Amino acid sequence: MILAKIIFIAVITLILSITVSKFNAEFKVYLSVIFGILVIFILLDELKVYFNELVNIYNKYDIKIENFSIILKIVGIAYICDFISLLCKDLNYESIGKKVEIAGKLIILIYSVDVIKIFLDQILLLANG
Repeated sequence: MILAKIIFIAVITLILSITVSKFNAEFKVYLSVIFGILVIFILLDELKVYFNELVNIYNKYDIKIENFSIILKIVGIAYICDFISLLCKDLNYESIGKKVEIAGKLIILIYSVDVIKIFLDQILLLANG
């Protein structure tokens, strides 16, 4: 059902974009951004249920919530950088989009060090009993 909503909104956005771009090319970009934001809101509404499930799993196995927030930051950075990079490509600023991707990857690498450290601590804790 969610995919049907997204496809329906995408088709409407595409038709509007083609129609409006004949009059003013700037509005094509605005429609693309609005479409991206709508899709994010639709998906975030659906992800609430799964987010609560993940929190329950973390509580069940007594995993620190700080670890969970680091993972959420990594996922958020990946999606935001991808969205901005694609928006830059739509605006024909592909070189800026590539730099956003590289910056996102480096930030993910920085946060990944903390995740690896936490993972190794958990392994050592289990190995030592």
